[in-house]
Amino acid sequence: MIRRSLIAVAATVLLLGACALPDPDEVGQVNAVRTLVPSGGTPFTQALTSEYKAYAIHEADKEYEWDHAAIFARKALEAAKGTVIPVTEPNKEWMVPADRLGELNAARAKLVGHFNTGARERAPADAAHAQVMYECWIEEEAEGDTNSNCRAEFLKTEPKLAARPVAAPAPAPAPAPAPKIVKTFIVYFDFNKADITAQAMKTLKDVTDAQAQLKPANIYLSGHTDTVGNSSFNQKLSERRVQAVATQLAKMGVAAKALDTKAYGKNKLQVQTPDNTKEGKNRRVEIYFEK
Repeated sequence: MIRRSLIAVAATVLLLGACALPDPDEVGQVNAVRTLVPSGGTPFTQALTSEYKAYAIHEADKEYEWDHAAIFARKALEAAKGTVIPVTEPNKEWMVPADRLGELNAARAKLVGHFNTGARERAPADAAHAQVMYECWIEEEAEGDTNSNCRAEFLKTEPKLAARPVAAPAPAPAPAPAPKIVKTFIVYFDFNKADITAQAMKTLKDVTDAQAQLKPANIYLSGHTDTVGNSSFNQKLSERRVQAVATQLAKMGVAAKALDTKAYGKNKLQVQTPDNTKEGKNRRVEIYFEK
């Protein structure tokens, strides 16, 4: 009779132990994260909050491991404040068999290496998922599961954190060679005139001969005057002079579309003189061949 009573008491103790309620503090910590929504911090800490929250609820509601759930819940609450939670180490929160430490430590080194090269900023969601899956992996190893879903998730996510090699910038295109003036001619004019003189015709003949030989890419004409008269008068006179040369060259076979003409009036003197001074060398059209 006494023996039967002892057996009944032992069974009752075992039953009560199996049905023991979780620690109220742990329940409170898990329940605190059920409605937790991070509002501050960085994209990484916000993602980390959500990952810790989800796993804490899973541990409580699916695995009934309230003590483990509370560990993840506390981390979720800290991350929600914008705190960057360090990656936990094996044997800090859960004891792992010695023969499993090698793979776990190598995996942690990779994860921390990615974080040190900016993975939290580069890929915040993947970085947060990898961290929580790594810590879940440690927990599962402590429970004897060496090939858990958490391990598989970590191994799938970790490569996404690697920094992508930065492509070398394309070399700048070589600058185009600067245009080169290869020949210059000057046609002179009589005072206040824009007529092509006999001497000017000889110069223009030299121009056409050189053009046939050198085949310049461009031909520039610039018209000028001396300083006699006002600026408006001299501007118009320089325009008439440069147009006279362009017209004559076109008659001599130089295509008009190949000529680039500009007129400067008395602004670009060949010989510097005071205003209202006659100077034959300033009454001119300059012709440039460019290659």
